[in-house]
Amino acid sequence: MQQWLILIALGSLAMRPMGSTIPPSKEQLELAVPRLLASDRGSEALEMIDSYLSIHPDDAQVLLDAAKVASRIGDSRGAAIYAIRSLRAGWVDDKALDEHPDFIRLRSHESWEQVRTVRNELRDTAKNQQQSNNSPESNTNEKATGSDAIARRSLQAWLGQFGGGRYRIEEKPSLNLILAYAVEPEGFRRTMKTIEKLSTTLSKTLFGEIQTESVLMVIATPADADKFLEDAQQGGLYVHEDRRLVSRDTGATLRHEYTHLRHYGQMQRLQQRHPVWIQEGLATLFEDWQLGPSGELIILPNLRTNDAFDRIRQHNSMPWADFFLLDSKSFMAQAKWNYAQARSMLMYIASQGKLTSWYQIYTASWDVDPSGRRALEAAFGVPIGRIEAQWKAWVHDAGRQDSTIDPGDGVMGTTISNLPDGVRIDAVQPGGPAAKAGIRVGDVITDIGPTEIRSVGDYLLAMSERRSGENIKVRFRRSNLYSIVEVYLASGIATPP
Repeated sequence: MQQWLILIALGSLAMRPMGSTIPPSKEQLELAVPRLLASDRGSEALEMIDSYLSIHPDDAQVLLDAAKVASRIGDSRGAAIYAIRSLRAGWVDDKALDEHPDFIRLRSHESWEQVRTVRNELRDTAKNQQQSNNSPESNTNEKATGSDAIARRSLQAWLGQFGGGRYRIEEKPSLNLILAYAVEPEGFRRTMKTIEKLSTTLSKTLFGEIQTESVLMVIATPADADKFLEDAQQGGLYVHEDRRLVSRDTGATLRHEYTHLRHYGQMQRLQQRHPVWIQEGLATLFEDWQLGPSGELIILPNLRTNDAFDRIRQHNSMPWADFFLLDSKSFMAQAKWNYAQARSMLMYIASQGKLTSWYQIYTASWDVDPSGRRALEAAFGVPIGRIEAQWKAWVHDAGRQDSTIDPGDGVMGTTISNLPDGVRIDAVQPGGPAAKAGIRVGDVITDIGPTEIRSVGDYLLAMSERRSGENIKVRFRRSNLYSIVEVYLASGIATPP
């Protein structure tokens, strides 16, 4: 009992405000604390965290960060207080406590046993609550069964397999999302702004209200994505049964899988199951898009555009009447071509201003024709064969999208690879444009001019438009610090970097 009284007394100190100092924002905290720790100024970092917690005392992530800092500077009892507060505020990543190196001192201190005791008590309480929610008396109450129960089980499973403190956990009630992400905070905030904009557009254009059940959204580390997806070519996955979305990147893949998430939410609400060409066509459609000056939806070409063009030029596209009837196995047997054709078909429908009207007709008449064919004929007012012919002519007239770095195109003199929030510089040509601008191996390019770069594909599309001798602004991240430099581009070679 005496030890607990000591911890309670220390806890009152841990929550002290910093006099009249204005508390920092979370964004300021996330930038400043790593710098202070790198300069061996852990006590100042902890004071800054305390100032934030005086306004936001139940921020589980920041409380855990405070526990890490306290443990690092040798304040094991203080670390225990912060850890316990974090657990009570909802922290669920056991491996962060059990394995993270910042907690070595805490785990060797007598107060560690108290942290474990509180954690076990909270587990038992949650288990008893879950058993109560699953009782027959509570099954009629939607809130009692928990609209986020499946997503939280998926979170526990993910952290149990890939935890160790690599993931920050947040919730986004407005989107009904539980978030686990392994990208730095600024990149994550930019990502969520994009997802919020996408969600609003999907609601207005296609799916209506937000999904009724919470979904876990994971932005994974490259190593964890490799292990989970088991296919280096697979960018992400949404599994509706687990209410879990996993993405390698914060760009086209995440937008693709988030569209699946919203689509499944609507299909569940309507008690409909749409064919694979519609599911994958809509998901690929929103990989790259923007709103026009009047708020109209504009679907942008991407690397799939050339696959569709090649298929039509080679007279190898599948007739629409047959395409509508493909099952998932047949669709995936020629995934590259079928994804491209599905996107191109829906891209054409959107270009004609028919996407929303077709989809509304489709969902209203799904029980009559789940393939989507009759709804298209009703939306366009002509037979499906004529729509298909018009689509082919439209694709042919649009031509190929430039996606290669050719002689005369501008290059930076780098070798790159994917990271979740951009492209990593793996090698820099000595004396090349990037080297002269101060870009180094390990830097992560996040923007080229006004274009966000979230993958090698984004990079290639952006650079294919640049010419030798052009000056471009490149924004990049080095550790957690961002810089913008001007790069004077050199002449490209026949193969992309």
